[in-house]
Amino acid sequence: MEQLLKQALRESYELNMDQVKAVTNEMFSCSSGHKRYFVRVTNYKTIVEQQAEVDWTVWLHDKGLAAPEVLFSKRDRSIESITYKDKEIRIVVYRAAPGEHAKKNQWNKETFERLGEEIGRIHTMSKLYQGNTRAINDWHMNDEYNWRKYIPKVEKRVRETMESIFRDLEAVPKTNDTYGLVHGDVWLENVLVEKNKLTLIDYQDCEKHFLLFDLVVPVYSAMEYSFHGNGSIVAYVHELTKAIFQGYARECWLPPTYLDHLLLMFRLKEVADYLLMHIYGHEVRGEEEERLFNLYRIKIEQNHLQYLITKELIEELKTLVV
Repeated sequence: MEQLLKQALRESYELNMDQVKAVTNEMFSCSSGHKRYFVRVTNYKTIVEQQAEVDWTVWLHDKGLAAPEVLFSKRDRSIESITYKDKEIRIVVYRAAPGEHAKKNQWNKETFERLGEEIGRIHTMSKLYQGNTRAINDWHMNDEYNWRKYIPKVEKRVRETMESIFRDLEAVPKTNDTYGLVHGDVWLENVLVEKNKLTLIDYQDCEKHFLLFDLVVPVYSAMEYSFHGNGSIVAYVHELTKAIFQGYARECWLPPTYLDHLLLMFRLKEVADYLLMHIYGHEVRGEEEERLFNLYRIKIEQNHLQYLITKELIEELKTLVV
């Protein structure tokens, strides 16, 4: 694949790469001298769906928002195709965004305020976007949310909990101020931090969703991956949540009553992660994997998030978004 990509980049983009290296099965890091690029190789979506996603990313970057730069080919295309093992697959080339993944101790109040501002700008501007949004799916149409398909029937309590969560989500009102285009996967590995700039990468999971979800995902991510045992995790989650909403409120308005659904959005993120574990990690489980499955199952069944996302926190957040 690496040699094929070198050839494709040379022929279609006039980019002569010194090195092409796989980062994941779908993402490749490339370099030409001091210049760095990333190439996404995937047929994850239909061509129409992927074009809509890439078009939105291009639009966001052109507006000066927190999105990576997409390179166009000599044929003025943002998506090109190559043939690999007798199959046609699509490639998208990105110029490497500035910044680096922050260290754990850098995911603090100041960084989350900046992140909230950037997400707020994206949400505000995207309300004006006139591109092909019809080809960007609503979140619940994604197969990865199909809990009836992926959660074993033996997990009766989990299935009952998921049914309740998804039923409650159906009842949440959707307005232009609460629902629209979102990044969909703002976990901390998809945020690059530079001194005066943040960039969100990997818009592959963009979708129409509750705007609140884009604020919940990074806080949940910090809670799961960045908290390293100092102090209280409740205090840590509350501090980051207040910070990201404070930054967001400077750029985008949310109805205060909408925050009554905050715990529900956190629970959606948790069960979404558990669904992914079943989809991609169900075949072979070692002792550590089994332990993780059981831990998530207990957390979902016991609704542990209610002890983190308290009514007092929600009422305080309402004063920040007014």
